Formats: sequence, C-alpha cells, structure tokens
Amino acid sequence: MAILNIKLDNVLSFYDFNVNFSFPNKLKTSIIENENLEFVPSFRYKKLNIFVGSNATGKTSLVKCICKTLLFLNRKEKIILDEIVNKNDKDSKIEIDLVEDNENNHILHRYKILISDKFNDSKVMVSHTFVNLSAAKSTKDSYENKIKELNSIPDNYLDYIECLKDITPYSGWKLVLPATEYPFDTVNYEKINNDEEENSYIKILNDVFKTLDSSIIKVTKSKDTNNAYVLEHDCGAKIIIQEGMKLSDIPLLSSGTKYGVNISNIIFGIKHHNNGIYLIDEQFSYVNSDIEAAMLSTMVSLLGPNEQIFFTTHNMNILSLGFPFHSFYFMKKEKINGKQIITINCGSEADNRNNVSPKTIIDNDIFNTAPNVNKIFEIAEENDNE
Repeated sequence: MAILNIKLDNVLSFYDFNVNFSFPNKLKTSIIENENLEFVPSFRYKKLNIFVGSNATGKTSLVKCICKTLLFLNRKEKIILDEIVNKNDKDSKIEIDLVEDNENNHILHRYKILISDKFNDSKVMVSHTFVNLSAAKSTKDSYENKIKELNSIPDNYLDYIECLKDITPYSGWKLVLPATEYPFDTVNYEKINNDEEENSYIKILNDVFKTLDSSIIKVTKSKDTNNAYVLEHDCGAKIIIQEGMKLSDIPLLSSGTKYGVNISNIIFGIKHHNNGIYLIDEQFSYVNSDIEAAMLSTMVSLLGPNEQIFFTTHNMNILSLGFPFHSFYFMKKEKINGKQIITINCGSEADNRNNVSPKTIIDNDIFNTAPNVNKIFEIAEENDNE
C-alpha cells in the first residue's frame, strides 16, 4: 500500500489543503531505488516524504491526520476522527488516494470522508470509488492518467459503516510520535516471532544504542525481567528498560538516547517489511544531526517494494543527503483572513536538478518558511531601553 494524495479541509489548521505524493516522470538518476509499484512499474510514487518546517508549522499535525485517516478506514470507528476534526458549524472533509498492489490486486482507491451536522444521527459519511490498474507490460498506467478515470466516477456517499463494511483492512503502518505525545511516552518493544528475528532485533538495539551513547557496551535481553532489555554501561551500571516504562523514568541515559527503542523499532520494522507505511515524527530532536542523517539513509536503503516513509525534521543537514527534490516538503503556518492556515510546497516546485542540493531552498528561503524571530530580538531591545 502507498499513499498518493491527501486533501484536508476544516481539519486542525488545514483548510483547502492538498499534498500529492506521486510524480509523473522517472528520474534519470536517484539514490532512491524503485520509486514505483512492484507490479505496475509505470505507476510512480514517492517512497520518501520529508516534512521540513519551523515549530508549529503542521508537521506533526499532518502525520497525525494521515494516521487517523488510515486508522478510521481500518477500524471503522468515527471517534477516531474526533481529535482532528474542528468543532464548528462547517463541514470537515478528508480525501485520500491509496494504491493497493500485490500479485492479485492492482487498485487505486479514493475515499472521501465528510463529517457534517447535516446528516441526522450519523455525522460521518464516506464515498469509496476505485479503478483497476493493469500490470501488463503493454500498458503504461500511472497515477496521472488513472485519476482522470477516477475523477469521472460520481461520488456515492453512504453512512460510513455501510460504505466500509466490506472493505478488507489494509496492510499495516507504523507511527511513532515524540515522547510528549501519549502513548509514545512509554517503552514499547517490537513483536518478535522467532529466534532469527530476536537476533536481528538485539543486533539493531546494540547498533542504535551504541551509536547514540558510546559508553554503552552491550544490549542483551533480560533473563530476570519480562519484556525487558539490559544496557550495560562502561562504568559497570546495568540499565534495565522494561516494556511499559515511562521514558522519563529510564535512568542515566540522555534524552536522545532514550529514543533508541523507538528508532530501533522503526529500523527493525523496515528491515523485516512488517509495515507498508512508516510515519516518523520528531524522533531525533535530541540526537546529533549526523546520526539522524545516517539513520534516515539506512531506513531508506532498507525500504522494500510498495513501502513508504513519512518523516519530519528540523535538521537542515538532511537536505544535503542527495535525496531528490521531490522528497522534500516545506511547511509554514500563517494568519490568513483571521485563520491560522497551514500551507505546503514540494521542493520540486522550485527546482529539480540533480547537481544542486535542496538545501538551496532553505538558504534562499524560496517558500518563505523561515521563522519570524523579531519578537525574540525585541526582548533584548526592550531591556536596552530600560
């Protein structure tokens, strides 16, 4: 499964918001391999999507909206949307295009979700339309030409339970948010199915924690405590991290090192292709920028067919890693007609040259996303005038 497009209106600070994760033409050179469906190679999508922006520009909000939408489609529970839908007298709308691609099915789905007070008891209505894709080598099905067909199909809004009752749950996705967000303030380990996976998981835990903190010499599974791993410190201390612990309760480790479990889980999941979509938000805020860059590069290199990463960052070094311009999205929030509105621009809208770093977009502030720090300087100016 992959996400091709999402539209949001009257959802958090998103109004008439649209972001697309497809691209029409194959790049001549790219360090990201196989940015296309496995069985329909002419159907291209962005495997890596990096959201860049200052604080409170909507990066986490967008990741949450994507996750909540997927969760709603799978669980068919309207309460899931309550956290992101604005409580006012206007309709809220979510539209998402998903592609399903396996040996038996090659389908482009569109779900339109309408949350309105106009619909008697049930306030959530859904329209589901779809078109089939051809895996035949003689065809050149792409997102760009198939949405023309999809757009021609009339909407058919039904009560969400009725519309989604026969929808088979989609392949999995994995979300990690900062420790400030519940329930991501607790330790959760990956589910391990066999000894081979256990060895792989322990190896990744060792590689990640040793990179985050050079004083950690070994990570092993606890023999005395259930669902726990032991970090051996070069000072002789043994740090037991048990599932369910609050991250703030883990002793001795720095803030960045405490995120080692989440980071290890993501790398393990990608390596073993446990989830189709990976939503990774603010896991490296306390981590050295070079380490973040190395780990993101590793995650991308491990991606399998029809998998996709959504990643938020404040680290401008990420823009120099050689990823395509189209992998970067620059976000900002500004007051328009009395509303705080989030806008987004893809890097390829400004440039798409392989010999130029996307960092030029930030350096030249092409999309006007640099934070306004005038209020901070006013503090010092007021002090000078006293």
